[in-house]
Amino acid sequence: MDKGDVFSILAALIIVSAIAMVFRLPAAEAGSEVQESLTPESIALPPITAPPVPASSVPPGPVRLSYTTRVWDYPCCHLPNNLTFYGGSDPPWNEAPGIVPFAYIEEARGGITEAFHVPYAVWRLNCSVSATVRPEAAHFRMALVELGSGTIVEGADLRYPGTIVKNVQRGGKDFYLIVSVDEVDSYRITLETLPEYL
Repeated sequence: MDKGDVFSILAALIIVSAIAMVFRLPAAEAGSEVQESLTPESIALPPITAPPVPASSVPPGPVRLSYTTRVWDYPCCHLPNNLTFYGGSDPPWNEAPGIVPFAYIEEARGGITEAFHVPYAVWRLNCSVSATVRPEAAHFRMALVELGSGTIVEGADLRYPGTIVKNVQRGGKDFYLIVSVDEVDSYRITLETLPEYL
């Protein structure tokens, strides 16, 4: 290292020290510590949790039912020969308070649906049949079966296109539908209840 380098380093140190002395901050006096003020932001609060929202008794929307492939697991797999025993369409409901659909099936062919649970004491099957190609030959047959016992709870036999409504006063159980169609373009069965039974 060269003598000029040593003098340059010492000169730099002297200049930095002189600048530090000129701009030196006043020393803090003993006992004059700043009291930390508590602001609302600095106070630790427990986390706010929203009150639980009560579950709505209104179903979120109608659930689509589909056909099952495990038909032999069901206690009843065939429609009886005479479904007219269950009568025609039941009287319509007063729709002023509103009807709540909770499940439906929409198909063009017959079959056996998957099992479904109905928690409502009173509900109905609203069946609508469409046939435009050969309406004179259209035939729709349906049976509501209780899964546990294999008992047919309701049945419908509808010739020609149209609608049929079957009221059911049995809830809290599992059911399935057996449907048979001839010359039917499409059908829809909507399971509905009234708001007072939710």
